[in-house]
Amino acid sequence: MEKKKKEDKTYLLVLALLMLSGFFVLLFLLPEKEKHDGNGSAQSQEFQAKVNHHLFKTSQDIQMSHDRMQMEADKLADRGVGQKAAPKEDINHLDFSTDPRAEALLRELGRDVKESGGPENADEAVQTELFESQQYQEYSDAYKKEYARQFVENARKSGYIIKLNDDYKVISIRPIRKPAENMELFPSNGGGVQ
Repeated sequence: MEKKKKEDKTYLLVLALLMLSGFFVLLFLLPEKEKHDGNGSAQSQEFQAKVNHHLFKTSQDIQMSHDRMQMEADKLADRGVGQKAAPKEDINHLDFSTDPRAEALLRELGRDVKESGGPENADEAVQTELFESQQYQEYSDAYKKEYARQFVENARKSGYIIKLNDDYKVISIRPIRKPAENMELFPSNGGGVQ
């Protein structure tokens, strides 16, 4: 029982110390808040006014500097200073036209490239697009068919019979049985078993 009384006293002592420390912290912080609220807002407004004034002055200085440089550039341009002279046309003149003999040769071979003006209206544009997609589909189908044929042929050369479905997917694989050219299973060198 004495032990229980000592534990109760220690809990009470700890609780009392915590309450006292909380009270002193509260007393310490309350006057600080009041001081900051009264003086702090006046100081922050004054500080903000100074910052705004400084930013305004800096932006005006930048604008004036920009205007001054623009005026100086205009004056120099009026005098003709700083302008690049027009390049002489006869210096480094390159002829990019094609050789007329090459053009004539292309016409004779029937390879004359004619530039198409493109479709004239929306109907022609749609028809052209449909035609191109049809041509691409036919090319794609022919390519797949030839690829599948070569695949089956290469497999046959490698000793397998492969069957494909209409979507060119493998449906069966069978090895080709090759008859032995020499029916001799165990090679004999003319000698007997010893």
